[in-house]
Amino acid sequence: MPRPMNVLLITTDQMRRDHMGCGGNPVIRTPNLDRLAAGGVVFDRAYVSNPVCMPNRSTLATGRLPRNHNCWSNGINLPACERTIGDALAEAEYHTALLGKAHFNNFGRGPDVPLDAAGQECGKAWEEGVFSPDWTGPYYGFEHVELAIGHGVDNIRRAHLGDWVRRHYPDALAGLDRRKDSPTGARQCFTADVSAEAYSSSWLGTIGPDYLRRLAGGDRPFFLWVSFPDPHHPFCPPRPFDTMYDPAEVVLPRLGPEALADKPPHFRTAYHGREMWEGIGPDARLDEVTQPQLAETIARTYGMVSLIDDNVGKLLDALEATGLADDTVVVFTSDHGDLMGDAGLMFKGPFLLEGLINVPMIWRVPGGSRGVRSAELMNTADVAPTLLELLGRPVPRAMDGLAMADLARTGSGGTRDAAIVEFKSMYRPELNLRTVITAEEKLTYYAGCDFGELYDMTAEDPEARNLYDDPARAGRRQALIERLLADAVAGEDERTWPTSGA
Repeated sequence: MPRPMNVLLITTDQMRRDHMGCGGNPVIRTPNLDRLAAGGVVFDRAYVSNPVCMPNRSTLATGRLPRNHNCWSNGINLPACERTIGDALAEAEYHTALLGKAHFNNFGRGPDVPLDAAGQECGKAWEEGVFSPDWTGPYYGFEHVELAIGHGVDNIRRAHLGDWVRRHYPDALAGLDRRKDSPTGARQCFTADVSAEAYSSSWLGTIGPDYLRRLAGGDRPFFLWVSFPDPHHPFCPPRPFDTMYDPAEVVLPRLGPEALADKPPHFRTAYHGREMWEGIGPDARLDEVTQPQLAETIARTYGMVSLIDDNVGKLLDALEATGLADDTVVVFTSDHGDLMGDAGLMFKGPFLLEGLINVPMIWRVPGGSRGVRSAELMNTADVAPTLLELLGRPVPRAMDGLAMADLARTGSGGTRDAAIVEFKSMYRPELNLRTVITAEEKLTYYAGCDFGELYDMTAEDPEARNLYDDPARAGRRQALIERLLADAVAGEDERTWPTSGA
C-alpha cells in the first residue's frame, strides 16, 4: 500500500503576488519560487478571506471564515475550541508541526492581563521568561511548534528564534540597536547591525530542512507548516539584501494618490490623516511620502523577499535530497499583501485593493501539472479543505472553503464562481465591509453606508475608476450585492449539526 502524501505549507507575511518573478515582476529575483512554480500551478487570482494577519492565518488553519471562527480582527485569539487542519491530520496519525510565525494568539496583551495569562505568543511574556523554549507544543493541533514572534529584528529577542540566535549568533543581540537609517528618510527603513544568518528567514532555512531530514526517517506522513515572518514591515533586510536592488529600477505603482478621487472617503482620510488604522500608525504621514522614499521601501521589500527565496530553496533542496519531493504536496502563499503605494496608501486596512488582497499562491502536487498559470479563483479558506481532499481525508462540514483537489493538481476545473473577502475595522467599527470578486468584476459593499466600490477587472487598470455610482452599472451592482447576500446566508456556521430530529 503506498504511503500517504505529505504536505509542506510555506507562508510569508504581507507579501504581494507581484513580488515574484513567476508573479510577473521583471526586476525581483526569486529563482526558487520560480522553480516551485515551474513544477506546479501558479494561481494569479488567489484572494485572502480577510486582509490582516490573525483572521486570515486562522482561516488558513481552520478552513473557516472569520465570521465563523470568530477571530475577525487582529487582537482576538483564535478560540481554543476551533479545530485546525493540524487536528484533522493528527487524528489520521500524521505528524504535525509549525515552524515560524503562527499568530493564532495576540503578540501583545490587554492592560489588565497578567503576563502568565497572556498566551504563548505574547512577546513580553517570552522576554520576561514566562515561557521557556523547552516548550514546543502541542498548539492548536500542531504536535510540535517552534515560534517566531514579531517582525523585523525585534523577533530575534523572543521565543524559539531568540533562543536559537543566543546559542548560535550571540553577537547579533548586541547589534539590534545599532542601525543605519534610511538614506532617503523613508519611515521604517533601516539596516541593523545583524548578520543575515541570524534573521528569521535564515533560521527557518536552517531548522526547516533539518526538520524535513528527521521526518524523512520516520514512519508517519507529515504536515509541516514553515511560516516566514517577512516581508512584513519594518523594511529592514540585512546586508547585502538591503542594497541588493537599485531603487531606481523597482516597479512603482501604476496608480498614485490621484486614484483616491473616486474612492470612498476613508481612503482619503487615511492618506491625509494622522490617525491609527489597521497597519497604518499615526506617524505614517502617507501624503508626505516622496517617490524616492517609496522606491527605497519597495527595493528593501524586494531584498526581504529574495532572502526568503534563498531559504525556500533550502527547503526544496531538502525535499529532493531526502527523496520526499515525489510524495509531498508543496503549497506557497501569504497571509495578505501590502498596498505598497497603490493609490498612495501603504500597509493594510479597510482598503481592499488588489495589492493587499490578491496574494501569491503556488501548488505543486505529485503527479500534477507543471508550469501552469491559472486564472481560476481561489480563497484562503480553500487551502485546508483542498489539502484534506488531496490527502484522501474527509473534509469537515464546518469548513467554509471549497475542496478543489483537481484545481490544485491541474489549474483548471475549479468550482468557485466568486471569491469573498470580509473585514471589520477595529478602529472604525462603522466600516464593516464585504468584497466579492468574480472573473470580470469586483464589488465592495459597506454595511449602512451610502458609498461603495465597483471595478471592471477586465480593464487595463481595473482600480483606476470606481464604477459604483455609474448608472450603466446599476444592474450589475445589484446582482453582486445579491451574490454577497447569498454568501452571507449560505455561510452560517455549521460547526455543530443536528444529530437527530428533535
